[in-house]
Amino acid sequence: MKNKIFTVLSLFFTLSFFYSQNLNFKDKNLEKAVVENFDLNKDGFINQLEADMISNLFLVQKGITSTDDLVFFKNAKMIVLDDNAIPDASVKNLDKLQLFSCTGCKISTFKAENLKSLASLYLDNNLIETVSLKGTARIDQLTISLNKLKSIELASLKNLRKLNVEHNQIQKLDISGNPGLQTLNVGGNKMKESDIKKGTKTDITIFGAEQ
Repeated sequence: MKNKIFTVLSLFFTLSFFYSQNLNFKDKNLEKAVVENFDLNKDGFINQLEADMISNLFLVQKGITSTDDLVFFKNAKMIVLDDNAIPDASVKNLDKLQLFSCTGCKISTFKAENLKSLASLYLDNNLIETVSLKGTARIDQLTISLNKLKSIELASLKNLRKLNVEHNQIQKLDISGNPGLQTLNVGGNKMKESDIKKGTKTDITIFGAEQ
């Protein structure tokens, strides 16, 4: 009996110690913005317990340059980082994340991995040349207009309904693996409708294809 009590107490104190530890942020501007809004105990830091309580992060124009620290916010459902400067953006292993936005962030490379709940992804007005989407099968709305993409792989996005890739450098697009796609915007890509591989699906509304 004493051993059980000791084990339970040890586990309790271990967890308490873990959750009370202040997080070590790489991006100090991101840390500052989070502390300003979510420092519940007013100690000037963010610990794991405080981070776990955050469901929405709106960090627009905060001078953020890295997405590495987002891993601390495992319960976040919505993250908005618009108008920061993040050349290489990577978001991964956030099981509850449903919406991510980083428009006007000067991104050149974007990676999303293991985001099983992500439904909406907004990456407009960047400098994106490379985008990688792995473990993001639930995405139904992808907006990545005003970038520098020459190609994009969409086969894994089986639930995709709305796609906007206008004003990139794409000449051919394969949407044959997206059976739920309803609307597609390709304006500004010098792409004809004949350059779009549809497969057996024909009831798609396409905007901006050249005649």
